[in-house]
Amino acid sequence: MRDDRRRRSIKEGFDLGLGFFGLFTAAFFVITLVYEILRMEALGWAITTLVFALLVAGIWFARREVLRRIDQQIDQD
Repeated sequence: MRDDRRRRSIKEGFDLGLGFFGLFTAAFFVITLVYEILRMEALGWAITTLVFALLVAGIWFARREVLRRIDQQIDQD
């Protein structure tokens, strides 16, 4: 029971980070799209979008790895 709560707590933390940075990724993507449509300089916005997208991907892979390790630890006990 305790391990299930721990797993849920860790998962919620990762999900919160994914939601937070995912929101900014979507916002910067829209800004980049608008700048491109208006033929304005969008390189800075595009790079920012890329950084946020890579951050979201990194959090996603870290979440999978941490949850996998917790599941392995539970199976060993």
